[in-house]
Amino acid sequence: MLHIVEEPVVSRSLLTRCRLFLKYFMWPGTNWVSREKSRLVKMLIPGTSESPVRTLDCGCGNAYFAHQAVLRGAVCTGITIHEWERDHCEEMRDYLGVPKDRMSFQVVSLDHFAADEACRGKFDQILLLDVIEHILDADATLRQIHELLDEDGFVYITTPNRDWQANADHLRVSRIENGWHVRNGYTMEQLEAILERNQFEPIDRLRFGTLGSSVVTRIQHSLFRSRIDLLTVLFFPFLKLLALALSPWRDPHTIFVLARKKSRPN
Repeated sequence: MLHIVEEPVVSRSLLTRCRLFLKYFMWPGTNWVSREKSRLVKMLIPGTSESPVRTLDCGCGNAYFAHQAVLRGAVCTGITIHEWERDHCEEMRDYLGVPKDRMSFQVVSLDHFAADEACRGKFDQILLLDVIEHILDADATLRQIHELLDEDGFVYITTPNRDWQANADHLRVSRIENGWHVRNGYTMEQLEAILERNQFEPIDRLRFGTLGSSVVTRIQHSLFRSRIDLLTVLFFPFLKLLALALSPWRDPHTIFVLARKKSRPN
């Protein structure tokens, strides 16, 4: 009687490698809004192996931004409230061969992470990308970010542009923190005002978005729906060409503010 054991293990390993290669090829991901705002990685602080930039990625997603920080000379800690997200990030890190001491991930909320005194003043830059619109008490979040940053540290914030009115055909906000938006983003003035109120100095601003990314996003949500990831992969060349063809027309769906920590008054 034959017992074939090795072949299924090898097959699963090959499938996993193929899946991770495809995921890496698709980075920053199938979310076209994320693809637009990924240009901000050029603004991350450069570091060296002798003096790495201590980075915190709040809501680490698929590990793209954490990895981009590491490529620019950072050591990065990513935090998330989802175990599956942590597991996926660690899987991609190991696939890319990045040491754990350069890129690590934790399942922890920001308020619990910030409550650890060992983390106070530990970071040179903090990424808060498409997170603040999910949080009811944004002031508390920014106070926690302030405590985690070292002197003159930077916070990078992206959020939906509240002035952008596409897709205004359904309810876009939730009354509670359940993973969906609790507010439809911010205007640039609102975001900079809340930063200043919590002892940050806004020092740069950008708007991301083109007609191309807006049209692709509408296709994904209206046509692909529950199969958005699979169909985006299958139609990726077409979607890429469509987004490129319509890219000269601006349609700013995302705003970005870079802010520097100010010392709290005595």
